[in-house]
Amino acid sequence: MDKRRKQQRQEAITRILGSISVYSQEELLLRLAEEGFELTQATLSRDFREMKIAKTPDNAGNYYYRLPGIELPQTKKGKQGIMAPFSRHGLLSIDFSGQMAVIRVPAGYAKGIANDIDTNSINGVMGTLAGHDTVLMILYEHADKTDILQALKLLFDS
Repeated sequence: MDKRRKQQRQEAITRILGSISVYSQEELLLRLAEEGFELTQATLSRDFREMKIAKTPDNAGNYYYRLPGIELPQTKKGKQGIMAPFSRHGLLSIDFSGQMAVIRVPAGYAKGIANDIDTNSINGVMGTLAGHDTVLMILYEHADKTDILQALKLLFDS
């Protein structure tokens, strides 16, 4: 693989994601093709991992790809307390039990939120399982739940 071509492709990805909201890999593949980059979905996925690109919700609850370090759109603050920042981006509640946490989310959002948690490699989180409106987060034995809550706030709070 030509490293220069890969660098050019990743620069194009950065430029595209920095200028418009992209909601699917297919949409990005089409935009890249318009710029002369023919690649597979698997190659794009590898680029996403290397570039730490995450799929996150916008104000309307639609998931789009964003570059690391790009702030999420601001929303009006309504609820107060520990769950206030989470509820704006899909997390409704978190309950810990031993080395597990059950996260309640709006119907249909569990897979996207579980992916966000897994992609961001939160310290103390072994992995997640997603249902329709629930995410099961499995923690390492000596995980600090306060640190995990703080990491989730950073991830889901704008």
